[in-house]
Amino acid sequence: MTKQPYYMIDFSASACLFEIRVNDYPVIHMNVEGQVASNIPINYAILKSGTQSISVTILPNVGDLELYPKSEVKFNIKIFDVTNDFVFDQQFGDYQSETVGEKKIPVIKHIGTFKAEVPYQLEAWQKGKNLKDVDDCREKLESAYGKVTRMIRDGRFDDYKKSISQREENMAVSMYLSKAESEGRFTDLVSDFKSGFTIQPVSKEAVMFICGDNKVAILKKVNGEPALYLENLEAEEELMLDISFYIPEGKNEFEII
Repeated sequence: MTKQPYYMIDFSASACLFEIRVNDYPVIHMNVEGQVASNIPINYAILKSGTQSISVTILPNVGDLELYPKSEVKFNIKIFDVTNDFVFDQQFGDYQSETVGEKKIPVIKHIGTFKAEVPYQLEAWQKGKNLKDVDDCREKLESAYGKVTRMIRDGRFDDYKKSISQREENMAVSMYLSKAESEGRFTDLVSDFKSGFTIQPVSKEAVMFICGDNKVAILKKVNGEPALYLENLEAEEELMLDISFYIPEGKNEFEII
């Protein structure tokens, strides 16, 4: 039976705004004013077997100009085999950022690589246009976000499902989801949409991030959270929609990937 390797980044961070990318695709972007520790799956950013890149950028918290003496990020990569259960396989790629201490440091960056073997190959943003060659990229991206906002606001969930179909197919393949599990992801999302949440307009202050080797674009708040979100005022909760866009070769408009 073919193994189903499940790659995760196990990380902790203190007093910083940081972003970790796998193959130049953001897998975590967070403004941490205290401390946080967690782990996240990264298979969806591993498009095929071979050498993968991993990078981290560590910045001061929003509103600050320098890192704090105790600002730091640590992480490692863990592999689990999920063929029959969730079985730990190995750990590697340990990273710990340099000690800031009394030094005045505005940014810390690290780039590395690791080997990954996966039983799939994803069709994602590889065949997208280089966004550096696209005129009015920001305007086109805002228009794409606007279309998604209107779909959700108007309750056109079948249209939204179609718009995220390639993304969800890649998620299902890379995370080894059954058809029922994949369908369940969307059903749960629509259930959240209908449970008192209202889609919010994307702020003009949102920051545009270009990633995926200049083929993917994302709008985010200055604190790293997705710019697209829903809000439930009564429950005082927000539901983030962490989606990204690319322009397929031969087309002129952004699509979700």
